[in-house]
Amino acid sequence: MLDFLNSEKTLFLSAGIIGVVSVIVGLLFLLFSNHTSFASTMIVIGILEMVIMFPTYLKYQQKVDDKISVYGNNTSDFIKTETIATEKALKSFFWLKLTYGILIVVLILGMSFLNPRSVLFGIFMALILHFALAITIDNFGEIYTKKYLNELTTIEQ
Repeated sequence: MLDFLNSEKTLFLSAGIIGVVSVIVGLLFLLFSNHTSFASTMIVIGILEMVIMFPTYLKYQQKVDDKISVYGNNTSDFIKTETIATEKALKSFFWLKLTYGILIVVLILGMSFLNPRSVLFGIFMALILHFALAITIDNFGEIYTKKYLNELTTIEQ
């Protein structure tokens, strides 16, 4: 259980770090190129990721402590509740990755009709990069969630 919770915490940190990298890349493009729409979008998305992910990462230890406490108090209820939540999370990973993939395809198709110097082209490119990174993070999350569900069913038996 602790391995899963720590891996989940690490995924929040990773997403926050991607936000930092996005801001840095955006600033570099803003300073050294004429792709201002791409740079601005990278900065905005990066700031949003940092604002959402870092506080979640910092507060996550409380979630870990709460889950350990519930597990210690009533193991069978904990396992039932966690199994249901974990199965829902696995379904969410599927739908999120499918949605991100569809959006990537739509944005790429949209880019084929745009001038490479247009504002929308830069925005679409930044969104594609972030959706691709989100799929990557979700893949790791899905792997650890499957392992966690397997452990839960092992404990339950």
